[in-house]
Amino acid sequence: MRHHFRHARSTVGLVAALALGALALASCAHHPSATVRPHVSAAGTPARSISVPISTVGCTRNDACVAVGTSSVNAVPDAVAEFATPKGNWLTLAVPSARSPLIDAVACSGTQCLLGGSQPGSDLLWLFQAAGHSLSTATAPPGGIGVDALTCDLDDCALVDTGADSGPPRFIESSDGGLTWGTPEAIAFARGDAVTTLACGTVSDCALGVLSATHEFSLYVTRDAGATWSVQTTPSSWTTLTSLSCVQRRCDALAQDARGSVLVRSRTFARTWTTLTLSSPASALACTPSATCLVAGGSANAAPWLALVRGRVVTDVRLRYVPTPLIAAACGSQVCAAVGVTTVLSVPSDL
Repeated sequence: MRHHFRHARSTVGLVAALALGALALASCAHHPSATVRPHVSAAGTPARSISVPISTVGCTRNDACVAVGTSSVNAVPDAVAEFATPKGNWLTLAVPSARSPLIDAVACSGTQCLLGGSQPGSDLLWLFQAAGHSLSTATAPPGGIGVDALTCDLDDCALVDTGADSGPPRFIESSDGGLTWGTPEAIAFARGDAVTTLACGTVSDCALGVLSATHEFSLYVTRDAGATWSVQTTPSSWTTLTSLSCVQRRCDALAQDARGSVLVRSRTFARTWTTLTLSSPASALACTPSATCLVAGGSANAAPWLALVRGRVVTDVRLRYVPTPLIAAACGSQVCAAVGVTTVLSVPSDL
């Protein structure tokens, strides 16, 4: 079912990364408020580059995190990367050679992360290995001109990219952590749409959020690895869904409407949802395997905001040395991370 998008977004990046507008949804008529606990504290680390903004972050299950920024304005360098150890120390990471790279998506598994985007005329994939703290070029599927979304669980990964020659988006799976890719499945219904989010609960069961050219949001589900898709009914107040992650039938995400930011959860693989209203606009959500979640964003006056969520209890994180709103978040098993354009930040999930 498509719903009217009340606030137009010009790009997927603005929808997915800078959705600091209001979020809400519910399968019930009201929006339960969260229980707010006293503050805990965390300190940001200045990003090592001042010319290229940090835009993406991911964390492996063994709690190594990688943050990447790329620039399309002829900056030198045009890509930067940092990695964090499980203890939260951020260090410079060498980036692979690429022509005008743009990294828009990241997905991590046990000991590695895939980072996806584009370079002129083709998909672009980079592989972060936690063991050697290395970032290298991975083989991207042929026939695409840009990776829009990525998801991984152990060695099973999937991506959606933009097909060449104005074709529809393509759904492609990998069973070896992104080393090789299967046959693309065209997503004909999403031709001309912007992909807002992608997550797979199993190898066969995946959910895809898209935003049409007329600013209508839709959620689709496949149960046969992308061969067929069916529209999933969502609350009429939804204007978009981002930061979707799924494990088996459990899914967590951010949705938005005119009321505010809401963390939404499903235990029926996107058929029904519960809601948790947040106190500030959120741009990103990430959760650990034990269901502790990190929510990142910024308030209306551009102050950064970060919170840990356990069940219905929200604990605000008092931030130091974080000058701008936070735009991306990731979690490993016991460590989470968030980034702003000039800041990287590690947060133990047990704060």
